[in-house]
Parts: sequence; structure tokens; C-alpha cells
Amino acid sequence: DLAKVWDQLLMVRWSYCPIVILAFLAMVYLKGIRWSYLLKMQGHEYSVWNCFLIYMTSLFWGNVTPGRAGDFMKVLYLKEDLKLSMGTGMTSVLVDRVFDLYLLLIMGCLGILTNNMSANPDMIRLVWIFFGFLVFATLLAFNRKIGEVLIKAVFQRVLGKQLKEKANQAFDDFHAGMEAFYSPKILIPILLSAASYLIYFWACALLADSMGVHIPIFYIAFCISIVNIVSLLTFLGMGTRELALKFLFGLINLSVDQAMVYSALILLDGTLLFSILCFFCYLLKPVRSKKSE
Repeated sequence: DLAKVWDQLLMVRWSYCPIVILAFLAMVYLKGIRWSYLLKMQGHEYSVWNCFLIYMTSLFWGNVTPGRAGDFMKVLYLKEDLKLSMGTGMTSVLVDRVFDLYLLLIMGCLGILTNNMSANPDMIRLVWIFFGFLVFATLLAFNRKIGEVLIKAVFQRVLGKQLKEKANQAFDDFHAGMEAFYSPKILIPILLSAASYLIYFWACALLADSMGVHIPIFYIAFCISIVNIVSLLTFLGMGTRELALKFLFGLINLSVDQAMVYSALILLDGTLLFSILCFFCYLLKPVRSKKSE
């Protein structure tokens, strides 16, 4: 009912909007600290400010590319500023991205186990199978022997068969870079990830409060984790986000109209307005092409 959705939008406390955006900025800044630390573990000094600007830039391009593939343009900055090879640069970027993805997946799975869906034994079985898949995927990425065939095949597919030698070199650089992360110090980026997402989920709960709806932060964390994953399937998450929220909000007896209003707030604050800030960060630190040099 578009009329009801519009009426509820008019009742939203828009004064919450700047607070939510500031919280999103704080989340990204913590991620910048995390990425700077990961690079430091590899022996590369890259300022937190640079990491923050590049993170914001990658979020902008990630929002306008399928599957948020634009996130991996961070590799171009590392190649340009630190003179790292593509394989070496990919390691910190991939590990940084995996922290986010794993946290969202784990929160989503925990939400399934602790909420109404846990009544379905098939759903629980699927969750544990999925956890097993995550462990297996981690072994593929972090174990040189296990992952060699698969990762080399990926590099060769990206670079082309005619560049097989470069693919092999990229693989060797990738695993050489990964060795720096086999350390207890990796706990620090994990804690930074948890802190950044705690701020993020609090901001998302604040969006619900702006509608006059209180949702427990653990449940909102579960909902947003699912939404962020399914949003990868479509441009700006359009359609998939609404369907997910309609289902998840329905489990706690919130109406479809409330789900649509919340989706609109996420799109406005978390995507459109935030992307404008990200674009200004890109203007502050654009990728220089060879021609411009």
C-alpha cells in the first residue's frame, strides 16, 4: 500500500539521519584502521587516512558494480602507491573482505539458529553444512597445497591462458603475502571488525527507532546480515532487500509497510547519501591512469 508507506515515511524522525551517517563513517574509519594494520603485518606502511579514503572510494564503486566487485579496486591503489604486484596486493584486500563476509554469514547463521526458523530441522542442517563449507573455503584460501589448483585456475581465468606464466607468478605472490597473516596478531583485525559492525548494527537499529519501531540489536544484526548478502545479487540491492526484509520483519509481527519504509531508509541513508560522501572521497584520491602520468 503505497499510501501507507508514504504516510509512515512522513512520520520518520529525520533528525536521526545525520547520526546514522556519522556512525557509518565511524564504521568505515575502523575498517580503514583494520586494512592499514593488515598491510603493516605484511611490512607495508600505508596511513589510516589513505586507507579510509580508498575504502570510501571502493564503497562508491562497489555500489555501482555487480556483486560489489568495485571493492577490489583497492588493489590498483596498492599497485600505484606501494608498487605492489597484483598478487601481493590482492592478499590484504581479500583477507579484509573475508572478515566482513564471514562476520555477516556467521551472524546470519546464528540468527537462524536462535530465532523462529530454528524450528525447522532441515534449516538447521543446512546451516551446519554451510558452516562446514566456510571452513573448507578458508582452507582453500589459506593452505598453499589445498588451494593451489583452484586459485591458480582462478588467476589463469582472470588473466587468460596466454598469460599462464603471469598467473603462476600472481599465485606465488598471493601466498607469499598470506604468510604474514599466520600470526596471533590477526586477532587485532578481528576485534576491529567486531567493533566496526557493532557500530553499524547500532546505526541500523537507530534507523528502526526513527520509525518508532524498537527492534533488538541482535535481531537487527541478523536481518542486516541477511540483507547485505542477498543485496549482492541485484543492483543497489533493489528487490532482494525488500523481499528479505518483508520476510524477516514478518517473523516479529512487523507489517509489510514497515519493512518497505525501513528498506527505503537503508537505500537513502546507507546507499544514496553515503555514496555521495564516498564519491567526494574518490575526488580527493582518484586512481591516476598511465595517460595522466
